[in-house]
Amino acid sequence: MDFIKRTLPILLGIFLLSVLVRLPQLNRPLAGHHEFCTAESLRVMQIWYDNGIEKYRFNPVMTFNHEADKRINNHANQSGKMIDAEGNYYYVSHPPFAYYFPYAIFRLLNIRPDVLPLQVFNLMLHFISGLFVYFMVCLLSFNRARALPYRSAIIAFALYVFMPVTMWFQGNVYMSDMAVHTLYIIGVYVALKMIIRQKFNSLKYIFFYVLVLGLMIYTSWLGLFFAFGVLVYSLLHVRDIPGFKTLIWSTVLVTVLTVQLIIYQYAQINGPMAYLEEMIGRYLLRGSFSDTDHGLLYFMFGYLWLLKTLLYNYVIHYIVVFALIGLFIWIAGTHKKLKIVFSENGYRFIWLSVMPVVLLHIVFLNYSTHDFTALYASLFFSVLLGILYDKMKKSGAIPLRNMRIAFVVTILLLTAQFYAMNPPMEKARYKNLGHLYGTTAATDEMIFSNDSEGSPEPQVIFYAQRNVQFAKDTTEVLTIMQQRKRQKGVFISTQFRDEGVVVTQEFHLQR
Repeated sequence: MDFIKRTLPILLGIFLLSVLVRLPQLNRPLAGHHEFCTAESLRVMQIWYDNGIEKYRFNPVMTFNHEADKRINNHANQSGKMIDAEGNYYYVSHPPFAYYFPYAIFRLLNIRPDVLPLQVFNLMLHFISGLFVYFMVCLLSFNRARALPYRSAIIAFALYVFMPVTMWFQGNVYMSDMAVHTLYIIGVYVALKMIIRQKFNSLKYIFFYVLVLGLMIYTSWLGLFFAFGVLVYSLLHVRDIPGFKTLIWSTVLVTVLTVQLIIYQYAQINGPMAYLEEMIGRYLLRGSFSDTDHGLLYFMFGYLWLLKTLLYNYVIHYIVVFALIGLFIWIAGTHKKLKIVFSENGYRFIWLSVMPVVLLHIVFLNYSTHDFTALYASLFFSVLLGILYDKMKKSGAIPLRNMRIAFVVTILLLTAQFYAMNPPMEKARYKNLGHLYGTTAATDEMIFSNDSEGSPEPQVIFYAQRNVQFAKDTTEVLTIMQQRKRQKGVFISTQFRDEGVVVTQEFHLQR
């Protein structure tokens, strides 16, 4: 195949160049910019790996296996109700597939989950995502992806893999929110191809659509918004194209069955009401209507502040992209040869790639202030830039040599932007503090800390390989030990921190 012989090596070379750019950031101690997500994911997978996933009924456990670690809620759940009879806490804010996939690979290869293996897995997802961006541009441009290299699609691929938001969140940071992104890109491609080619009753297309949609929903809630977007589009066009009925029923059936599976699975932990209470609490915290009990004016001000934060996240991640789009619009306005016209398939792509992301931001506005939610827009922007490049090249408005120079400059600017946002500094504070906790206490001693933030950061818990209970002082320590019927404990009073050294007072206590 021409694709394997000629196109794939080009794409792989571009991607490996993006990995080379990121080498200083890989396999170093977990630090900031949402690397706590990686720490929490690794905690789940390491506990599974060490103790057996069956022990926890395949649920994302956050409690280490020492008896002294039981009933300590370190960033596991908000309600405190997602705890089993043995005292293990579980993280159920997302469905579990994002943990299953890398865990299965690590188990198959006999590799204990750790920072570098998970980052390599995440990089694999980055390349697969970029590959489907390439396929998407080929599909919209009516070029066979299996034919010779298509320059506009290669440009889209390169811009995608060098975007700061994809280089970071599909490299250093892994969790359900990032894992679903790859499935989302594949889902948009499969649905778009099915609609363009009118393959509604093809068993092959139905199978892949159902599979990707089910896995997407089983990974994170973006899958539900994608299903809703497909459903609305299908309902709007089913009268003209009866084949959409198949897409409608497939979407509804897969969505209902997958949601039922999630509810059934997580209800095994502590019953369906405990799971319902946890999810209500999570939405009240992360949804678009938090803080409504402080009055209308306070809510409106808070809402505007959340919108400001969301817009700021898009600006800092896509400022170079916005500049390119603005430049194209300016050139289009000054050159009659260049016209901005989207085909029906272009509008279909915009619907499938934009509507689910917009719905996510509307429903989960508070959650959308996490800048990793800006990752989802990278599909739309990279494909759009590939299409605009194609229009620019065909119009002849700009000499091809100048366009190549602009492309190289753009890659350099994206790389500079990535390092400006993520300076490659060694930050071992979390690792040092975690190792202090883990080595100070024996396995039969509860660990207590007066960390000013309450529960220590997830990175600290990951490196400690122990759960840590917050306590203000030794009096509270003894009270908790009496309540938990624990005989031994260690109270670590943090006095001073810097990047390399943690100075503390340690108290070994017995009840």
